[in-house]
Amino acid sequence: GTSSICNLWHNRRIDYLHTIISKMKSTESLHVDDDFDSLIYRRTSRSSIGLHEKEDTGVPSNSQSASIQRSFSALPPKLNVKLFIHEEVTSMQEKKHALDDISCHVTIEGTVHAQVISSGGTKNPPFAFRISDPDYPEDNYQFNPNVVTYFGSGEFNTLNLPKAVLGQVKVASYRRSVTKKFMPILVQSKVVRTGPHLETCILAIQIRSNLKNKGSLKGLVVTCAVPPTVNSKTLNITHGQGAFDDLKRVIRWNVKELPVGNSTFFGAEVEVCLGNILIDEMPKFPVLLRCHSSADTVSSVEVDLKQIEGSPATITAQTNSSFRLLHRLPS
Repeated sequence: GTSSICNLWHNRRIDYLHTIISKMKSTESLHVDDDFDSLIYRRTSRSSIGLHEKEDTGVPSNSQSASIQRSFSALPPKLNVKLFIHEEVTSMQEKKHALDDISCHVTIEGTVHAQVISSGGTKNPPFAFRISDPDYPEDNYQFNPNVVTYFGSGEFNTLNLPKAVLGQVKVASYRRSVTKKFMPILVQSKVVRTGPHLETCILAIQIRSNLKNKGSLKGLVVTCAVPPTVNSKTLNITHGQGAFDDLKRVIRWNVKELPVGNSTFFGAEVEVCLGNILIDEMPKFPVLLRCHSSADTVSSVEVDLKQIEGSPATITAQTNSSFRLLHRLPS
């Protein structure tokens, strides 16, 4: 009897264990199915399926922000330097017929201004600059001591512009008197006498823009003086939209713009005062021309920039050249 009781107890225990194991398998399968469904239908959060990665919100953490800030602060500041070279020029052209022999006596008064836009903090980093003229290597530049540290002739000098100054600052000036063979403009004039008694005087003027100019000549005003050896009452303008001022005895032609390499003509006729001039003498018609350019200089002055050791900077430069010219052609 004792043996059968033990067998019965043993069998019930085995059945009980089987029941528990079966329930455990059923529960595990249920959890697995739920987790699988959550992946398909996204009904639960990622943490419920054992994925504990931090979700990316798109906002950098404090450590990431600090790292980015350090990276930007390590970059050299950007310097956008605008240079303005302007020249006031007077010139006297030699009266010669052969073009290759023509030269001009020129006086140039030039200035160099600079404007700096910096991406730096409260101060603009200093940088080095050098002014030179390959045609005339002598150094006769006067520098602004308030912003320039001068190191010597032909050397790179240091330019330090205050960040508070947003406009142009005068950096240097120069003055020179030179003889130039090629000017931005060439003026030629010719006077002839015609008629049975050589009583008629014909004037022709040609203005030509240099092919090597970088831009057009603008605001041209050509003035020609009428000598007392002709009768101004008989003057007639034959070429160009000109006007004659009898009181001042001058003819004036205006040209708004003369493109690179182009030329234009002016002309007039007038009767000669035969009693006041020799039969083989030509009346004198001196010519004066004014013009300006916003793309060239008369000299070959140039400015070079570079960064200074210990003050790194990414420098970009833009040079703006201009001149105003008063040009004379003697009679």
